Amino acid sequence: MNAPYDIPCRRRLAGLAAAALGLIASPSARADGAQVDTVYHPYVQPLERDLELRLVSEQNGRTRGDGQTWRLGYGQSFSPRGFAELYLIADRPAGEDLQVRAYELEARWQLTEQGQYAADWGLMGEFEHARDRDAQDFAATLLGERQWGRFVGTVNASLGYEWGDGVHDEVETGLALQGAYRYSPRLQPALEFHAGQDLRALGPALLGTERLGIGRKLHWEAGLAFGLDAASPDVSLRGKLEYEF
Repeated sequence: MNAPYDIPCRRRLAGLAAAALGLIASPSARADGAQVDTVYHPYVQPLERDLELRLVSEQNGRTRGDGQTWRLGYGQSFSPRGFAELYLIADRPAGEDLQVRAYELEARWQLTEQGQYAADWGLMGEFEHARDRDAQDFAATLLGERQWGRFVGTVNASLGYEWGDGVHDEVETGLALQGAYRYSPRLQPALEFHAGQDLRALGPALLGTERLGIGRKLHWEAGLAFGLDAASPDVSLRGKLEYEF
């Protein structure tokens, strides 16, 4: 059960929710080169370590070509509420070889205890450095989640900045929403919405976790998102495997 919380806290949470919803309505609230990708949750487990593999595959016959983006990461907790992960990011445009294009460092902090307020909150920072050009990107993302029985709503609202000689310096924003039904730990159907520059996409996803023993589990995700406007990819397919130990 969620604990009671005071009126000022309610106003702060309402303001954050309104700002996140505003990202959907504003045409300028888009992240450059945004893709459909995993939706983050605001929780950190002490002494957690993981190996992660992610894939995003885009099919588009209109404004940009088909392609794949792969992420391979290793992460571990550095405090009871902090977690850091390092990724190698590789792209494979249609008809070309897979090439590592960037490195990314990601850090997440769990801001509230689970159930302390009406929603649980976290914060994530990401720094990406391109391998073959002068381009950097930093983003801060607010992570929020609320439960209604077996239904779970998650929001990721981000604000970032991209700079370097190889790119146009600009502010970037993005939004991801997920509504999931916890049928069982092994199977959770979900509906996701993703917004960013040249991206408005909506589609279903499946999530699940398989326990492999004490302190070990395998988490998997698969999602399919369909573009909602002419600038978005026609279809985006995403997958994720995460081994926690």
